[in-house]
Amino acid sequence: MALRRFLVETPGAIDRVTDSLGWLVVLGALALGALALHLVFGRPDHPPPPPPGVPGDNPSAALYARDLGRLPDGRHTFDLVYDVVLRNGTGRPFTIVFSGQRLALGDAAPDGDVVALRPAPATFSDHANDGRWHVVHADASGRQPEPLLPGHWRAFSAHYRIIARVEQFADVAMHYGLHQPRGCFDRPGDTEEDAHDEEVQLGAVVRVHCPLGVKIENGEMKSLCGL
Repeated sequence: MALRRFLVETPGAIDRVTDSLGWLVVLGALALGALALHLVFGRPDHPPPPPPGVPGDNPSAALYARDLGRLPDGRHTFDLVYDVVLRNGTGRPFTIVFSGQRLALGDAAPDGDVVALRPAPATFSDHANDGRWHVVHADASGRQPEPLLPGHWRAFSAHYRIIARVEQFADVAMHYGLHQPRGCFDRPGDTEEDAHDEEVQLGAVVRVHCPLGVKIENGEMKSLCGL
């Protein structure tokens, strides 16, 4: 009797287990499909995670300005170097897809004690020569795409030598774009763009009387002779 009962009930039990496993496979496939749709299309109320640059000292940037001497017409030759260091403090890899630089000169008012300067133009603005600011150089060619892995850093540098009047202002900017690869769901067009700049009044560089020049960081100028 026991053997007969085993032979009668076992096939039914196997069928029930098989049916349960089939439903688990179907539910797993549905869950994977929903996850894929989420990765591809995302949700409007959940923006993508931010790029590695965060408020504070990342990226770190400083403008170095040096007076190379006075010319017969009263103008001076200035050496400008703008260094930007971007660190990837996240756990996600990024790709630097482009970078560029821009130099703008600002003209002070011809007379009076008040100088009204608008903010320096955007790095690659179509209306860059606006007000008293004039873009004298802009380069968007940049570098080839390169990875920015977690814990790694990349340095950007712009170097200019200009002839300008001491009453003028100089503003140097660095512009770059970051892309986070997403494997088979990657969308190359999704690029985070950022720009950083520093401004200096060229007459202040001359008045420091330091052959090494000055360092401007977060808008604060310091003589390199006193560091």
